[in-house]
Amino acid sequence: MTSSGTVLWPPEAPVWSFQWQIVDGDSEGIVFKNVSYKGTSVLFKASLPMIRVQYDGPAGPYKDSLSSSNMQGTVNVYEGTNPAFRFLVVESNHSIGNYRLTNRWIFRSDGAILPQLYSAGLQAPYNHRHHVYWRLDWDILTPSWNLVLENLPVGTDWGYGPGWMPYTIESVVARSPRSTYAVINKRLGTQAGYRVFPGPFDGIADGFASLDTAVFAWHADEDLRGRLGTRLDDQILTQATGESIDGQDLVMWWCAHLDHHASDPASEWHVCGPILQPFGFP
Repeated sequence: MTSSGTVLWPPEAPVWSFQWQIVDGDSEGIVFKNVSYKGTSVLFKASLPMIRVQYDGPAGPYKDSLSSSNMQGTVNVYEGTNPAFRFLVVESNHSIGNYRLTNRWIFRSDGAILPQLYSAGLQAPYNHRHHVYWRLDWDILTPSWNLVLENLPVGTDWGYGPGWMPYTIESVVARSPRSTYAVINKRLGTQAGYRVFPGPFDGIADGFASLDTAVFAWHADEDLRGRLGTRLDDQILTQATGESIDGQDLVMWWCAHLDHHASDPASEWHVCGPILQPFGFP
């Protein structure tokens, strides 16, 4: 089964344009393609291909995928407002064992994107963590010439402002506390792009899920959708080959590490996910 749609939003004066679909098979939740804000390319593709669940007791670990086969109902597309901005939501609800999961993507009228995973339910009576892996194929302005910067607490200026360190080769990163990143097009410099902030419940890496962020050169055959990773190994390092990513077509992995305590009510919802915030857009 394939479900899909095209979005031009808001309809009276669109600032967002993209296609979405959810497909059985190599599952990666809702897939967004050709995402543009105010007519400027932002993402070629964005999805959530992998969730790994790590228990502190004799259960699991598990690897879960979001698919139409475990989706409850259909993909929901709706809009809302608050005093500062309007927003569009594209979301799906899933049931995997005793887990209830909501895969929610929020597109705000100010250009922010919030990929979020909500989870509730308890599969076994032990504290555990949901390690949630988003894959973001950035195309800021163009597919090529993209560059990722990490904001470090130092005064060094690598040419992009104090503390903003460029990634020039493929990198896998874990920090405590987590870092903020920026994705820019080198032809524009730091005039425009997106900052990527950790969400308040995104947690930090551990021995089971050892990365917060990874940045790789794009290759079509490395887009494995839900086939990448196992319950014991996310296999992200298999795609790190030391290639140059200095002004290239880039893929960023973002992993959130969402704590869930067994003492929490089974009906209590937990949420994680990064905050993608534009800068320099007209």
